[in-house]
Amino acid sequence: MKNKILGKEFDQLIESLSKFPSIGEKTASRLALFLMKNPPNLTLEIAKSMVEARKKVRTCKMCNNFIFDKDPDCSDKSCNRLSGARDLRTLCVVENMFDLISIENSGEYNGQYHVLQGLLSVSKGIKPEDLKINHLINRIKKNKFNEIIFATDPTNDGEFTAQHIKEQIQVYCKKISRIAIGMPLGSELDYIDKNTLAKSLIDRRKM
Repeated sequence: MKNKILGKEFDQLIESLSKFPSIGEKTASRLALFLMKNPPNLTLEIAKSMVEARKKVRTCKMCNNFIFDKDPDCSDKSCNRLSGARDLRTLCVVENMFDLISIENSGEYNGQYHVLQGLLSVSKGIKPEDLKINHLINRIKKNKFNEIIFATDPTNDGEFTAQHIKEQIQVYCKKISRIAIGMPLGSELDYIDKNTLAKSLIDRRKM
């Protein structure tokens, strides 16, 4: 419903903020009012941060993780931008960056990652080529990982995606694991507390 008091510019701001995930019209309205009642410098600071991040953060061609503009693309042996020594022979396959962050925060994993940027879905028409699954398979063939861990959501699409990729890579890796079903069926990783997620990683099962 159009706002008759503040005008079309305010409506456009609400519409723009509503495009963020999990932000409905009511929350977008509150955010817009927050920006309006605070000094203009705050709005400019937020807008500048968003523009700078969008300009300088890229997606790695190897692992689909985010990298900064001045960083080289990840190489096969250092394919993540996280600090500390990493296990180069273990690969964790996740749906998105939210899941990568959740797993990293659990403290139970220190290997490499591969971000699918989505899940296979018959109902949504998302096919293997849409997720560049052949790119992941080629990476696994080239690196000869000791273990591949599938940490996709325990939903129908998450299970279907993990099983489809597993069938393509099982000749290249002897140990293929799936995070344990200690998590509620149908849940999403980025909503799971870190202790439950850590336990699911520890108790991962062979596929």
